[in-house]
Amino acid sequence: MVMTVFPILSVALGLVLTTAASAATSSPSPPRTTYTKASFVPPAAPSLVSPLKPVKSSAGWPSTVNQRSRTQQQNIIANGYGTFHTASVSLNAKKKKKGGASANAPKKGKVKVKLLESVPGIGQTGEIVLVSSAVFQNQLKLTNKARLMSEEELQKIEQEREEHAKELEEMAMKTKDMLEEAMVENLGGDDQCETDAAICGVALKMRRKAGPEGNLFGGVNPKMVMEALKAQYPEGGWDGKQLKVTEVKDMDGKDVKKKDIKHTGDYSVSVALGQGVDSTFILSVLAE
Repeated sequence: MVMTVFPILSVALGLVLTTAASAATSSPSPPRTTYTKASFVPPAAPSLVSPLKPVKSSAGWPSTVNQRSRTQQQNIIANGYGTFHTASVSLNAKKKKKGGASANAPKKGKVKVKLLESVPGIGQTGEIVLVSSAVFQNQLKLTNKARLMSEEELQKIEQEREEHAKELEEMAMKTKDMLEEAMVENLGGDDQCETDAAICGVALKMRRKAGPEGNLFGGVNPKMVMEALKAQYPEGGWDGKQLKVTEVKDMDGKDVKKKDIKHTGDYSVSVALGQGVDSTFILSVLAE
């Protein structure tokens, strides 16, 4: 019984192995993928479609009136076919303020401000000075040391300045006339003046201590001359920084050194009376 079972099992196992081997031999192999080397194909140039319809000419061919030039087409390509505009408004842009003096202040350049306090290197309290916009915004405005002048205020100040300048000019001309009239009066009339003389007649006399030969003790300087003019002609305009002695010459036409007279005699003195008005007169220095 046992001997009969073992041959049967051997035969069955042999059949199973034979079937498996034949199945493995007869099964198809997996497909093999093949690759072909690709060649480079350049991209095609974009074609532009004009939104304008071409106008046909009398000959039947499309007219070039509404066609873009080559330069226009290149600009369209460079700008992304109109999808981006460099002139578009920024989302972060701030609206400009309307009205107010500060709105008129330029961001660059200079502005006129009135000082509320004295600022070293800039000016004194109450002065109207010209400063850069950066200095005003970052220094003077933050510390409340100055305020921006409005256009109305500047126009009013300019008008007042012009009126004051006109008054000074009228006073300067009046002073010049006074000196010229005094020279003619002291001379004894216009007919007493020499025809070739530039000026004639003494308008101012000053007496100083002098030696036997006419040498003055201390001399006569420009400040003394202006004080003597103011004392003799009080109706004239003698106030202001522009009024000063500009030239002193002896009667030979030689310049007096440092405009400081050291000897008795007659001298030609030129003075600036302001507003571009000058006057030349004769000063007579006499010994006491």
